[in-house]
Amino acid sequence: MDMKKSAFVISYLFHPLLLPTLGLLLLLNSGTYISLLDPAAKRAILFVMALGTLFFPLIMLPVLYYRNLMTNLQNTAREERLIPQMIVLILYIITFVYFVRLPLNRIIHAYVLSVAATLFLLLILGVKFKLCSHSAGLGGLTGLIIALIFLYETSLQGVLMLTLLAAGLTGTARLVLRRQRPGEVYAGYLLGFTVVLITLVVY
Repeated sequence: MDMKKSAFVISYLFHPLLLPTLGLLLLLNSGTYISLLDPAAKRAILFVMALGTLFFPLIMLPVLYYRNLMTNLQNTAREERLIPQMIVLILYIITFVYFVRLPLNRIIHAYVLSVAATLFLLLILGVKFKLCSHSAGLGGLTGLIIALIFLYETSLQGVLMLTLLAAGLTGTARLVLRRQRPGEVYAGYLLGFTVVLITLVVY
């Protein structure tokens, strides 16, 4: 497998739409008292998160493509990213509103809010700048782990190292594919990390 094919595989493995659900999975199995939730409740929570932040957005992309609102399903052009990101943001906000109505721990509410807030800032900043959403997602995952270690003193150092490795590989993959420049990768990572960490600590 050549470098470009490897970069494609890594980019899809750590696609931004997968990361919110992955983060929630980590949160629900973090070794804190949140992990004591009933397994059926965990599955229900994960299902709702995946529905709002993964499945519905994935369904919308082909619809936009066939309606000629996108010319490329990978929508690398800044103008073409606007409509899909707005639709995904609306779905993320709906997901957050639904979660707030559930009697869940505040850290879960805070995490779902941080996911929507990160996308909102990506959308706003994307008017002027092209930030890497892949690295923003992995930065957010890193921020989640740091927040859990800080707030609950849980032992997630090994997971943190793996997340940093994934972030490095994914950032490199985006550069190899020439989808982003180094500054866009770093800025996206810093944005996701900062928003999630601050939201979880302050909320």
